[in-house]
Amino acid sequence: MNASKTLRNGLFLVAGLWAGQVLAWGQQGTALVGELAQRQLTPEAKAEAGRLLGLIKQNDFSVVANWAGNLDQNPQTKALWEKTKDERLVIYKADDCAYQPPRDCPNGVCTVAAIERNRAALADPKAPNQARLMALLFLIHHAADASSPLNNSFKDDKGGYDFAVKAGGKTYSLRQVWDDFLLGQAKLDVKAYADKLEKSLPAVDSKAPVQWSQQACLIVRDGAIYPAKAAASRKLPTKRALGDDDDGGVDYAAKNQEYNRTGKDYSRGDKLVETGEKKSSAGGVDSAYMSRFIPVAEGQVGLASVRLAQLLNQALVAGRPAP
Repeated sequence: MNASKTLRNGLFLVAGLWAGQVLAWGQQGTALVGELAQRQLTPEAKAEAGRLLGLIKQNDFSVVANWAGNLDQNPQTKALWEKTKDERLVIYKADDCAYQPPRDCPNGVCTVAAIERNRAALADPKAPNQARLMALLFLIHHAADASSPLNNSFKDDKGGYDFAVKAGGKTYSLRQVWDDFLLGQAKLDVKAYADKLEKSLPAVDSKAPVQWSQQACLIVRDGAIYPAKAAASRKLPTKRALGDDDDGGVDYAAKNQEYNRTGKDYSRGDKLVETGEKKSSAGGVDSAYMSRFIPVAEGQVGLASVRLAQLLNQALVAGRPAP
């Protein structure tokens, strides 16, 4: 099977699959980054992106944005997943948030190095179309990774997965709060949410992925995103419980596809905001926490999009094959 068909089959499988992996912002947030970035492309870059995506019969960044994070869902791409799965994080070895490649990106295995490699491939006019297409797909995903606080952290909790919090009387991980709840409160599908965020996109702050990662790490260090320490005896939920909700027993983890596509089903995020729920114990997430950090999450998604657009506007045009 040729590379184009393998890529296309993989995208057909994961375009509508919103399963939880090591993803920045969850599936919806990563799709938002792609959607917003595509809207900011120059005509020349947009045309080249369209040409490359046409090789796999796609045209929407929001559809392909999560391809790199779902490679393990397709037997044909599992080997690529094993090769790239650790490129979604920068695990800082100290809370200085000062990126040091030998310390924080050993052997070039981290998001910052992955972005630089894929940027070079996309900007290479001598690279085959398939190599440039794959670089584009990885860059969309990694720009979201590099701007996600819990993907750029010095904490020893597996990116928030091992930090338990209470929300709505249930136990969740801090990771799920940031992946699902904060953006889930908007009750909007990707296109409608992008319409909202597009009105107030931030100015691009840097061309350097290392600075993107450091900025995200500083949010972990200085932004008070961690609630009070959860009780040591608190048991983290099972995979099933992570999506469980008291309202009719709806499994929101399984319903993420419908939620992101139509906005008809929601995570706990909207309920925490609407009910004004108060913390009942240390380690809790309440409406005040949600109200404080929803703008932070939306701001980081917007930043990721303008950073990605700037990178792609240069690399897509530079790598165009000669006429």
